[in-house]
Amino acid sequence: MTRDELNRELRMHSATWQSVAVVYGAIVATLVLSAMSIIA
Repeated sequence: MTRDELNRELRMHSATWQSVAVVYGAIVATLVLSAMSIIA
């Protein structure tokens, strides 16, 4: 495995981790907003 291939792998994984973080953030935000609307 060359350095270029390693860099490509790392870049792909970091991109997927960022997208996972965004999706989880959106889910948590919707849960919090719905809970606040139910309580209020």
